[in-house]
Amino acid sequence: MSSSLLNTYLQFLRSPNLIESPEDIAPKKALIQTVRLYTIHFLLVMVAGFFITQFSGAQDNSIINAAIADMPAWVLFVSAVVAAPVLEECVFRLPMRPYAVNVAFSASFVIAFLLLASAPSQSLLLFIGGMILGGNFYLWTQRPHKLILQQFYVRYAIAIFYFLTLIFGAIHITNYEPRVWPLLPLLVLPQVIVALWLGFVRMRYGFKWAIFGHALHNGCLLLPILVTKAFGSAELQADGLENLDMKALSAVDQLLVGGIGVYLAGGFVACVWGAWRLLQERKH
Repeated sequence: MSSSLLNTYLQFLRSPNLIESPEDIAPKKALIQTVRLYTIHFLLVMVAGFFITQFSGAQDNSIINAAIADMPAWVLFVSAVVAAPVLEECVFRLPMRPYAVNVAFSASFVIAFLLLASAPSQSLLLFIGGMILGGNFYLWTQRPHKLILQQFYVRYAIAIFYFLTLIFGAIHITNYEPRVWPLLPLLVLPQVIVALWLGFVRMRYGFKWAIFGHALHNGCLLLPILVTKAFGSAELQADGLENLDMKALSAVDQLLVGGIGVYLAGGFVACVWGAWRLLQERKH
């Protein structure tokens, strides 16, 4: 069978290898392969998004859309393109490799979030936080024997990979009002699709590339909104990009909307071309 990028990816999804070290390749090649593989996933996300908007009524029950609308551009950028990729990759992709410090570090984020969500007293939070940091420091300095953990990861590789992937998708149901939560499998399908790609990138090229891929995805999706918030008029920001009356817009807003249209069309064409190339390579 051909060792094309797409074949390698599909083989990984059939039988995830969580033990093998990342491929030792130049950063430029890792970047190119990460972006190339993203093209086909972006198209799949678009298809999933179409079905979500058509059949779920999720657009009217989206909490995240309302939150985004009220955020300044810089807050949205820092939250979605910087903070979210780092935090979510630490929780969901970091523990895919069998190192005790990875698992402990991921668990630390989860425990800290649960503590903050339950609003504990400040002294208890500081105590638990100190215990978490101390435990992680111990694991980092002592580097405990990893044979048992590796054996566990070898035996349950498929379960571990897909558990982390599906949980990553499932937490995004909180982007919606509880009334549509029964549609969870459909509503979080885009996140699951992206998580499959990020999991492969993390294992094949390294953890930093998973963070980069996550930031790339969020940035691509949010760029029209970020540009509108940063440079659009108050009227354009209030009306959004869904129900536009181009004749009523100022010249600056028309130019801005036109640029966004070129970006969306160009991005779609680039993704179609990239996905077609991947499929063609798989045939040879």
